[in-house]
Amino acid sequence: MSRFFYTLRKYPAARFLALALFLAAGVSLLLFSTRSILRKPVLTEIAPSVGAPGDILIIRGENFGRQRGSSYVELSGNRLTESGYVSWDDDLIKVIVPGSAEDGLVYVATRAGKSNPEFFANELAIPVEMPENPMSVVPIITELSVSEAAPGQILSVSGRNFGASRGESNIYFTAHREGASEENIPDMAGVESQRPKYSGFVTPSEADFDFEYWSETEIRVRVPDGAATGSVFVATGEGRSALQPFVVRSRVGEKTWASRHTYLVQVGADFHNIKGTDAAAVTIHVPRPITFAWQPEAVMTESVPEPALLDYRGNSIFQITPADKTSAKNYSSARQNYVVTSCGIECWINKDYAAPFKEKDRMLYKAFTRADEIIPAADKEILALLPNIIYQVKNPYRQAELVYDYFVANYKILPKARGAESDVLDLVKRKRGDAYDFAVVYAALLRAAGVPCRVLSGILIDADKQTKNHWWNEFYVEGFGWVPVDTALGAGMEFKAFQSERNSGKYYFGNIDAQRVVFSLSYKVIKQSLLSNKTVRIPRSFALQSIWEEAGADVESYSSYWIVPAVLGIY
Repeated sequence: MSRFFYTLRKYPAARFLALALFLAAGVSLLLFSTRSILRKPVLTEIAPSVGAPGDILIIRGENFGRQRGSSYVELSGNRLTESGYVSWDDDLIKVIVPGSAEDGLVYVATRAGKSNPEFFANELAIPVEMPENPMSVVPIITELSVSEAAPGQILSVSGRNFGASRGESNIYFTAHREGASEENIPDMAGVESQRPKYSGFVTPSEADFDFEYWSETEIRVRVPDGAATGSVFVATGEGRSALQPFVVRSRVGEKTWASRHTYLVQVGADFHNIKGTDAAAVTIHVPRPITFAWQPEAVMTESVPEPALLDYRGNSIFQITPADKTSAKNYSSARQNYVVTSCGIECWINKDYAAPFKEKDRMLYKAFTRADEIIPAADKEILALLPNIIYQVKNPYRQAELVYDYFVANYKILPKARGAESDVLDLVKRKRGDAYDFAVVYAALLRAAGVPCRVLSGILIDADKQTKNHWWNEFYVEGFGWVPVDTALGAGMEFKAFQSERNSGKYYFGNIDAQRVVFSLSYKVIKQSLLSNKTVRIPRSFALQSIWEEAGADVESYSSYWIVPAVLGIY
């Protein structure tokens, strides 16, 4: 041993070698101890195992880590991109199935290694229909995870015969409005057969990302906006379950049904001088009135001509071709009539219980607090203006109210809509704008403050049955639901209300009348039929969507005119 120390003292190279050996041993020990602490991820279940792009994929197991960090999910040989992750916990991961997903294996990879695989199949790639199960019977609910909840909270329903995937099945809650009244529906052929089967109930909303999980024995959903104390049941193609009592209660406040009207609405467009080859055709996407909690019925009664697709992602698709060459006019048109039921809303809010959003991993929060194609929530002018309005206030309801009051006090509403391509931020610079400017800038300010907000579009109907394109807002309070706001009417936009007292500025914060028909709840991106088609968008219209018309290569020229949806009758 003394010779060893003598060698270390005499020869520097020996000292360097000994130090290197010591460090190598330390690193090896550290790696060994780290590997002994890190545990390889284990994957126990994915649901659904057969799904489609856009679905939420639930991954269960253990040792995933409480935060994602550098860990990732691999699907069919491809790592998911940053935007594909909904939430990540040690035993539960939620991701969005990407549009490019193919059949393949699902892995979870962490620093400790790669998990065992589970197989995922893209249902859109399955070439044949699944055979019906002869043993299937009506759904049966055996247990609800809670007997009372607020809107937006998760309800787990246990039972059997729900179906492996949702498909056309659904779960229903008693609606927070009056049931359908037969005497309010006009006597028109075909209307009754198309009316919703469960008209006194409301379902979870895909637009609000309410569906969390669906399997043969378990359903997890968010209690939808518009649900009220009453019953809940599951309905499939085999029938419906027995009604289960369920209480909907929010400490934040209460939402009540205010009024109800049924309208006969006509929508459509005219096309002139379509020139091109014999194969020339213009594809048009005609928006349909939507159905949601406060617009429970929208039934088509007539369509001339018949559409190529009756209902594709909320639109009717028409192929418009040149008129008969023997005709004196080169003119074509498309018209659809709908019976639409619209309900007014009144909200009572306890401001002290409205708190900043806690569940920020929720898809609704992410979708409605970001900037998008029409809402400039990240614009520097919006970010600079916001602190001057809300100051240090953190309460989301109070923030929304302060922005509303600022609009009413500082901005002038123009009587007519501005040009289609006008910049909405002109409202901030010039302090005047139309209803579209008001709604979009209001949404941008609230989103910048972290308050989920969306722009609704449709038509406003005055007491003389005259209509105009219109836009307004809803913002979301956690534990309560959507709160309606119409800044344009609050700022004094000219409007003949059925009840004159509703012309006051304060009424249109937290309340809304039934003198409107909704065509979209937010901006909708539509994919082209063919990438080579020329597309037409129509900004500041009664629906917010990216494409209205498509012209193929065989079309040389044409002209079009979209009507403002007309009200033919009020019932």
